[in-house]
Amino acid sequence: MPTYLVVPPPPQQRMGFMDALEEAGIAYSREPDGYVVYLKDGQQEAWRDIQQRFRARVAEEDPPLIFGM
Repeated sequence: MPTYLVVPPPPQQRMGFMDALEEAGIAYSREPDGYVVYLKDGQQEAWRDIQQRFRARVAEEDPPLIFGM
């Protein structure tokens, strides 16, 4: 399952970005460094569409996950 750390879109587009992810069934989490997007098989095309629509920039592929504080 590919995982991406995505730079947040401009503030006025963030709700639309999150709504698009949810409508596509793509799991994500909001983190201090951006959004971590978790893709399942078959979601790559939907992700590419969302990425283009919001000009989402991937900062890192398969970022290390930190649990807890």
